[in-house]
Amino acid sequence: MIQIIRRMVCVAVAVMGFLTTFTGAQTTQKSAGMALQSNAGSAVAAARAPRLVDDGTVIENVTLISPERVTPLLHAGVVLRDGRIAEVGTNLVAGPHARRIDGSGRFVIPGLIDSHVHAGHSAALDDDAIDAHPELWAAYRAQVPRAYLSFGFTSIVDLDLTPSDKVWFEGTPLHPRFYSCGAGMKVVGGYMAFKIPAPASPNYPNLVYEPKEAEHWPKSMDPGDYTAERAVSRAADAGTICVKAFVEPGFGTFHWPYLHTETLEKIRAAATARKLVLIVHANNVDSWRSALDAHADIIAHGLWVWPGDFGNSVPPPAVSNVIAAAARSGAHVQPTMQTVAGERAMIDPSLLHDSRLTMALPAEVIAYLRSPEGVKARTTLLDEYRKASPPPGFEALFTAAIERTRATFKLMLQDQVPVIFGSDTPGVDGFGNPPGLNGRLEIQDWADAGAPLPLILRAATLDNATALGLSRELGSIEAGKRADLLLLKENPLTNVSAYDSIETIFLNGEPIARQTLRAHD
Repeated sequence: MIQIIRRMVCVAVAVMGFLTTFTGAQTTQKSAGMALQSNAGSAVAAARAPRLVDDGTVIENVTLISPERVTPLLHAGVVLRDGRIAEVGTNLVAGPHARRIDGSGRFVIPGLIDSHVHAGHSAALDDDAIDAHPELWAAYRAQVPRAYLSFGFTSIVDLDLTPSDKVWFEGTPLHPRFYSCGAGMKVVGGYMAFKIPAPASPNYPNLVYEPKEAEHWPKSMDPGDYTAERAVSRAADAGTICVKAFVEPGFGTFHWPYLHTETLEKIRAAATARKLVLIVHANNVDSWRSALDAHADIIAHGLWVWPGDFGNSVPPPAVSNVIAAAARSGAHVQPTMQTVAGERAMIDPSLLHDSRLTMALPAEVIAYLRSPEGVKARTTLLDEYRKASPPPGFEALFTAAIERTRATFKLMLQDQVPVIFGSDTPGVDGFGNPPGLNGRLEIQDWADAGAPLPLILRAATLDNATALGLSRELGSIEAGKRADLLLLKENPLTNVSAYDSIETIFLNGEPIARQTLRAHD
C-alpha cells in the first residue's frame, strides 16, 4: 500500500514538473514571440519613419510610375544627385540644405525617348521659304531642341545625321540627350541618294555598293571604297550607337535601286562586330522580309505598302504572315504612324490652330504658315502630290494609307510584336510633323488604334532604351540611372491626355518648367 502511495506521489510530482516546464516554455515562447513582433514592428516603423536627405534634389510625396514596376509607388520620394537618380523610397524628406519639390497630386515618369527623328530636317519651312526668310529658319532651328524637351522627350535618336547637324544640335544651349546612327546607308540613285555630289562626300550620304544594282553605280567610284564594312566603320567613327540601312524600292509606285538581303547581312555582321544596333528602313512586305532575314534589330517603320489595289486598306495574308514572322523573330518595330498621318496638314491645316503648336514652333513661323505666302506654299505642295498620285487620287490614297497603318499596327499588337516608340519627325514635307508635338501626335495615334496606355509608356521608355542598348542609363526610375524625368499633373496609365499635362522636365537632374521652353515671341 505504501509503495502504491509512493508511486502516485512520484507520478504527481512528475506531472506537476511537466506542467511547470510546459507552462514555462509557453511563457518563454510567448515572450520571444512578443519580442519578435516588437522588433519587426520597430523595423517597419523605422522604415516608415521620415528620413532626412540634406543634399541634392528631393521630389516628395509623388506617385512614381516606372515600367519595371508592376504597380505605381504611392507617396514616393525620389532623390536626384549629380545628374543621376540617387535613391527611391517612401520615407525620404528634404532637409534644409536640399532642393525640395512637392510632388503631391503629381505623377513622375521616366523621360520619354523618341528613337526615330531627323533633327536637322525642316518640319515647317520648304527650301524656298528658307532661302527667302533666313530669319525664320534661324528662329525655327533655335526652337527645335526645346520643342522636343517641352513634349517630354529627354532623349532622341537621329537616324540619318549629317556632321554639320550634329555640331549644330549639340552646340545648342539646351537640348535633349542626343544619340544617332550617323549617316544612313544608301544606294546610288536610290531613296535619299538620287543625286550624288561630285566627288561624293566621305561621310554623307553613306553609300554602299550593291552588286545587284551595279548598273546604277558611277564608273568614277571604286566599289571597294564603299563596302558594307566601310560604311559601318564610317558610322561608328562618328560616335554612333546604331547604324541605319535604307531598303526602299519606291513606296509601291517607283522602281528605285535599294539594298538587298545579302548586303544587309554583311552590314549586320559588321554592326554586330562593333556592338552597334542595326536599324532598317522598311515599310513594305518584301523589305520587311529582307530586314528579318538579315536579323535586323529594329525595323524603322510600320507596314503600309503591299501589292494590289492602293485603295484597299485590308491587309492581305502576306502582310499578316510577315508581321507574325516579326513577332517570332523578336525584332523591334517602330510603327511611325505619323509618317503617313502628318500629310493630313496639306489637306486640313487645322494643326496651325492647335494651341500646342506654340510649344513646337516660334510665333513668327506659325504666322508665316498662316500667311498668304505660307498658304501658297502648302497648296503648291499639295498640287505636286496630286499630280504624282496614281488613281483614284491623292486624297483617296491618303485615307487608305492611314487606315493601312492602323490595321497593321493592330495586327502587331495582336501578335505581340515588340513595338518601340519612334515618330520619324519630320517624316513628310510640310508642317504636319512639327518637332516634339509630332511625338505627342504619334502617342495619340497609338492610343486611338487601341494600344494599352502601359504599353505606350513602356515603348517610349524602357523598351526603347533596351532595344538601343541604353537601359543601364535610361528608361526607368531606378537608383544609378540618369535623372531624366517628367512631372505630370495626370496619370498616363489612365488617360493619354496626361502627356499634355507635363509640368516639369528634369534633365540631368535639373528641373525645367515646361512653360519656359516656349519659343520667345
